Amino acid sequence: MKPARRDRPRRVTPELIDFHVKRARQLRVEAWHNMWRALWALLVRLKRLGL
Repeated sequence: MKPARRDRPRRVTPELIDFHVKRARQLRVEAWHNMWRALWALLVRLKRLGL
């Protein structure tokens, strides 16, 4: 005997998808920004050491 199928409201709404897409973009931009800052800091440190 199969259990009866329940019609649940959709948990993944278009608004929720839009929110996560925007958040992913923000996190990606932040990650790139942090990467370039870290690279710049490394170059400055190497220059100070005379390499």
